[in-house]
Amino acid sequence: MKLKILGSGSIYSKDNSASYLIDNKILVDVPNGTCKILKRIEVEPNDISDIVITHFHGDHYFDMPFMLLSKITANNGICNVYCDESGENKIYNLTKLAFPNKVDKINQSFKYNTSINFSIGNYIVEKVKLEHEEGIEANGYIFKERDIKIGFTGDTGICQGIKLMAKECNYLICDCTALKGKKLHIGVDEITDLAKKYKNCIFYTTHMGNGVREAIISLNIKNLIPLNDYDEFLI
Repeated sequence: MKLKILGSGSIYSKDNSASYLIDNKILVDVPNGTCKILKRIEVEPNDISDIVITHFHGDHYFDMPFMLLSKITANNGICNVYCDESGENKIYNLTKLAFPNKVDKINQSFKYNTSINFSIGNYIVEKVKLEHEEGIEANGYIFKERDIKIGFTGDTGICQGIKLMAKECNYLICDCTALKGKKLHIGVDEITDLAKKYKNCIFYTTHMGNGVREAIISLNIKNLIPLNDYDEFLI
């Protein structure tokens, strides 16, 4: 897997909103500014073939209308969108607000998949239920290629799902929004405990608020690594 970090920040930080590009064609979350970021790294938004959405808060999907408009403008095929069952209506309504005269044409340019297990290219993907805000379904995703598992949490608090992902994954791109954990988000205190308990997993922290990156660096824990915008590496 070639992984590019488009954003590593929470909505209130100076960093780009958390989002990830896999193999230059698969997006995990599509927050505000995603299309512009893709263009800055010389990837055309219309070349994205698959989009995985962890949950429907604005800082995780509000660039969808622009992404989909790029697809119909380029006329280069269907884009697959993997999300929960509320996703089709939410994306349609957002796109209708953004481009009311084009929404029906845009709506024909993507296909939804709400399955728990599915495949994207060579990856076998598993959706994992997490806990975030009441009334918002939150899911993590585990990508498996050969014997390697790479997880993406989206936003979550400590729950059974996050423990499962930490146990199963070799690498986990994990929410760490605050210095101290809360119900809605993992904190530095909590992810430190996870890293110490699940030593076979490398935790890459993301969705970080102010001061979080510096706090994690100061801990000097071998399998706990804060991400930066535009980091790129092979897994």
